[in-house]
Amino acid sequence: MANTFLPGTVRERIADLMKYHKVSQTDLALKIGCGDSLLSRFLTGKTDKLGDENIIRIARAFNVSTDFLLGITNVPDKKNYAIDELGLSAQAARNLYAGKANAQVVNYLLESPRFLDLTYILEQYFNDTVAAGYAAQNQLYTTISSLTRKTVKTEAGEQAARDIAHLRTSVYQADLVTIENQFMLAVKEVKKEIGNDFAAMQSMTAEQAKRMFTEVAKGQDMTNPTITPEQVSDLIIGSVAGLDGVNRDALNTLGQALTGFFQTTLEQAPLQEKGDEEAGQ
Repeated sequence: MANTFLPGTVRERIADLMKYHKVSQTDLALKIGCGDSLLSRFLTGKTDKLGDENIIRIARAFNVSTDFLLGITNVPDKKNYAIDELGLSAQAARNLYAGKANAQVVNYLLESPRFLDLTYILEQYFNDTVAAGYAAQNQLYTTISSLTRKTVKTEAGEQAARDIAHLRTSVYQADLVTIENQFMLAVKEVKKEIGNDFAAMQSMTAEQAKRMFTEVAKGQDMTNPTITPEQVSDLIIGSVAGLDGVNRDALNTLGQALTGFFQTTLEQAPLQEKGDEEAGQ
């Protein structure tokens, strides 16, 4: 339930829920195991005594939180569920609680309508619902092929028997193809909804590169600045040197490798340009 209700008393909240779900007073009393007269007296204000247990049962009947019934929140959705209410095994819940499964990713998938459809397809796969049909079909092809081979003792009959036998297919192939396609569509739709920060990252990288270039070329003639591989390498290493957990020895090794890479690139650039000119002639 995604609705937000106006502030109200316990009576008003129960009345709103009954109206929203089209549940009569008698039906609600039966659901929570309470006398119709007691619920009627409470809703009409003749008594303030309904009991904590009945409040809890009403919350469960409408699948809302007790905080909502008590007016602490205006959003009816429950935030806390018992493991047995969610249908999770103890191990599944333990994996989520211990962080072995990324809870945010699980949320994304469970909020995806396409992924919810996929769970029913997986159920059919695990229960062999579709596979049983293909298995029966394969058995039919096998039987017809065998009968054809026995009754039509000609080369054409033998070929027909082989053709029929080739109609058999993997009993799980259709399931697996559907599951793969549906899962990838669900993941792509989730990713599309989440979006990405490529534009922001590219802008940040461009700004950082400009600052690095300005630092290296400081005091030089900007029409023809001289920038050495060592300077570029030092700037890159310096940009991450202050981060927590950085290994100094590994950083020095990376700096040496970057310097060598930039130096080799500069040395090969004239040869590349010459090769391009010769190829263009």
